[in-house]
Amino acid sequence: LTAKDRLAQPGTMDVELPVSIERQPDYTTCGPTALHAIYHYYGDPIDLQSVIRETPKLPGGGTLGVHLSVHALSRGYEVDTWVCNTRHLDPTWFQRPTDVLAKLKARWKVKGLMDDPRYGPAIEATTRYIELGGRLVWGDLAPELIGQRLSYGTPLLSGTNGTYLYQCTRETEAGPDDVAGEAFGHFIVICGYRSSDQTMAIADPLLDNPAHGPKYYRVSAYRLLGALFLGVGSDAGNLLLFRPKGHECPPVRMKS
Repeated sequence: LTAKDRLAQPGTMDVELPVSIERQPDYTTCGPTALHAIYHYYGDPIDLQSVIRETPKLPGGGTLGVHLSVHALSRGYEVDTWVCNTRHLDPTWFQRPTDVLAKLKARWKVKGLMDDPRYGPAIEATTRYIELGGRLVWGDLAPELIGQRLSYGTPLLSGTNGTYLYQCTRETEAGPDDVAGEAFGHFIVICGYRSSDQTMAIADPLLDNPAHGPKYYRVSAYRLLGALFLGVGSDAGNLLLFRPKGHECPPVRMKS
């Protein structure tokens, strides 16, 4: 049975996509490495080092989902970003026609973030994201919706709270510390969903990750959703859908 055939069977959903992912070269390159896995899945020949070199980096290391999205849009992909960060975005902006970018800039201006070394470049990237045709999607997220997206042959890149995902000790620069440590953000690729046991298949770029070791594993759908929601603490909590133009995949439509 094809993924779509399995999805069509009443009460069942079982899909897994053949995603291959490399190991991230260092602790801060999970985002570009996950994006490279998406490119590789679609047959895009760009190499990992080029993706890392071309992706903007935050002052403290790492990157934001919007930087990954702009990279993909610049290469001709279509991108949908499911968002849930109420620190920056207001739910009412998505309940009626709204200039979300103008609202977002006004929010950052009121909060004094326009010249912030972290958020200043993020504002520029968000502007570029919308100019290039990227979409922001707000709505309730469920395992079945993720499975539906996967059934169209589109793996998903997710920013998460890695500490919650792995259920591991918080960290400092010196190493694990359950008292002084902080949670960390982490990007992974979601490549499968099985409704019978409510699990997601993950392709993870982190070498010897604390919870699972191998870079391919399954995790509870609700653990993953919890990690995604909590990822907003490091501005990583989002779900990114990349597809080459012309790929058979209906646009994301969500109901709150």
